[in-house]
Amino acid sequence: MNEGRTDMRVLILMYILAFLLLWEWLLPVVKLTDTDYIAVFLYFIAISFLFGLLKMRWWYSVPLKIIYLFWSLHYMFFKTAIFSKETVVLLSKDLYSNVGIIAAWYWGDITNPFRTVLFFVLLWMTIYLIRHWIEVRKSILLFYVMTVVFIAVLDTFSSYSADGAIFRIMVSGLLLIGLLTISRISERHGRKMGTGMFATFSVPLLIAVIGSSAFANFMPDRGPAWPDPVPFLKSVVQGEGIGNGSGSLVSKSGYDTDDSRLGGAFAQDNTVVFRAAVPRRQYWKIETKNTYTSKGWIQQSVESMPVNIIPGTLLANESADAQLEDSQVLSAVINMNEQLPYLVYPYGTTKIHTRTDVVLQNQVETGQFWVMKDGENTELDSFGIDLVEQRYSLKALRETSMDDYALESMDFSEFLQLPEQLPDRVRELALDITGKQESVYEKVKSVERYFARNGFVYDQQNVAVPRGNEDYVDQFLFDTKRGYCDNFSTSMVVMLRASDIPARWVKGFAPGEAKQNSRGRTEYVVTNNEAHSWVEAYIPGFGWMPFEPTIGFSNMTGIEYDLELDVSDPEAPEMEEREEPEVDRAETAAKKEEEQSIAAFFNKTGDFLRENAWVGFSSGALLLFISWIVYKHRGKWIPKLLTSMYRKRKADWELYTKQYKSLLKQLDRFGFKRKESMTLSEYAKTVDEYFGGRKMGLLTEAYERGLYGGYTKHDEWASLQEIWEDLINRATC
Repeated sequence: MNEGRTDMRVLILMYILAFLLLWEWLLPVVKLTDTDYIAVFLYFIAISFLFGLLKMRWWYSVPLKIIYLFWSLHYMFFKTAIFSKETVVLLSKDLYSNVGIIAAWYWGDITNPFRTVLFFVLLWMTIYLIRHWIEVRKSILLFYVMTVVFIAVLDTFSSYSADGAIFRIMVSGLLLIGLLTISRISERHGRKMGTGMFATFSVPLLIAVIGSSAFANFMPDRGPAWPDPVPFLKSVVQGEGIGNGSGSLVSKSGYDTDDSRLGGAFAQDNTVVFRAAVPRRQYWKIETKNTYTSKGWIQQSVESMPVNIIPGTLLANESADAQLEDSQVLSAVINMNEQLPYLVYPYGTTKIHTRTDVVLQNQVETGQFWVMKDGENTELDSFGIDLVEQRYSLKALRETSMDDYALESMDFSEFLQLPEQLPDRVRELALDITGKQESVYEKVKSVERYFARNGFVYDQQNVAVPRGNEDYVDQFLFDTKRGYCDNFSTSMVVMLRASDIPARWVKGFAPGEAKQNSRGRTEYVVTNNEAHSWVEAYIPGFGWMPFEPTIGFSNMTGIEYDLELDVSDPEAPEMEEREEPEVDRAETAAKKEEEQSIAAFFNKTGDFLRENAWVGFSSGALLLFISWIVYKHRGKWIPKLLTSMYRKRKADWELYTKQYKSLLKQLDRFGFKRKESMTLSEYAKTVDEYFGGRKMGLLTEAYERGLYGGYTKHDEWASLQEIWEDLINRATC
């Protein structure tokens, strides 16, 4: 990067302001997604700017950044010993698996570690661009405008509140633009601005920007001059008040117990149903239905009595086999604004906490929970939930087969039900999609991905209603290809059942919008607009798993696909036993003991660094600082090192060429920059004029005679080495 002349102190201030602007980009990303560890990304930004300030060469800075990236992935995702063989293998397998995922265009299946790598690369590129704008272009206006637009859009159309962010961006951005303008004017006039002159120009700028911003911040707010455009924009996009063009009635969004007739447009309803204080985004389940009628859904075959549950006791969990032993227990608090006939609950629910004077009831077949008091239904204003996140082994899922259903004790007949009048082309399409896959899981995923790749459109207004003998799914799959969650989820359930995979239709609410409550905690505000439906498929050995076919919605939050190899795989010990006779047992035992001791050391070190992250960051910063000090003063210690090293070797032409070239590098560090048009003889005269005498001229003449005249065999090397030592030591900086 060929930057113009910028004072180091000014550049440090500019980098600090750029760091603050990048920080504002990270804050909404962390608050609106499940991304944690913002400090890890901030440290990366700080390190990148520090390397820029130190003018560190790329072959030195790039490996250090890659090491930091590796450490970050280990810190965030892996519990193995850092820099151990196990960590490298797991990370390599994870990154390699994503190559196939990307090649197959399965973008939704990219793992979190690989997403993090991509995010680091994006940050890396952004920081390089910012450095280019600051040091070369000396203009940051484009990035400043992008930052303002980005934050303003998020503040307008998302739950992120940018009140304080707008003030911080205005101050830091305007200061940075002003400082760059001063630097650009200085460069245009061909002079480097000293500290005093720079302060003369910059202090009024600081006072003007900070003073006016503070004054504006504390002035009374008159309110907006124009009406809020968001409702109008939503009405245009979503068709509220405009009609669907088909003459059918427009329903409002929200939960409804009657799903016997699906289709038609609906209008948005922003009424808040409940607020959920929970650490991570969750889908909120209410019930499932099992019978598709060709027009909608009903629930049949509910013969068992509801199960009475004492609040706070452990619930039976259908997917307990899929939960790992080290699953983290999370807590959620739900505050109801509008009452529903049944409770909402996230996946992985283990306990429901309510008042002690009520009894919970659960209908196992539908998954519904409700509250009874003195034999009558009652309502709760709030209740708590304990839950564990569900994680599945991708390797184990891909090993499932259709034959495994014979090993299950459950009767799947109600979850394979289809109406007799279902058109044959629906069955044919389903078999065509799933027939290319072997495992049950991949069959289900192939149906889930089908809609996003075949021209289907998410629409809440122009949605057809099947007439006469028309089938709801057939109409959506082959005629309209346009609809909302009910169309997508119902079609997926029907196609799974047509492929002999048990599936059921699920109703509830999407996660909602994350906002800060009065206590500063993140809570998700769920409105009627978040009423949603999705799919559960029964995977042999795992139970009911949720899937999300609706375009624009991500898969179930809280479910992570573990790419680690199954340690209980019987093939692994067989391979070890097969190779064991070829290895000396005594040597193997000693090596194993040594590996265990090394692994124990790395494990303890890794545990300590995870618990005391500041120690790792401080040690890394100290190591970088020491490395930079050593590198910065290389002009002092390199001549001594070269002198000591070359004295031990035989003086000849080969050694002399190395000595002469190292002298040229040292003189360059000392301040004698050799121009491209300057010959070695001309350069030697310049050096001798500074130091006095003809030492550089003598060394250059000997070098040119050997290089161009082949005069390499003589006995003058020892005397030339003395001259070389004297000159390189005098050029110590």
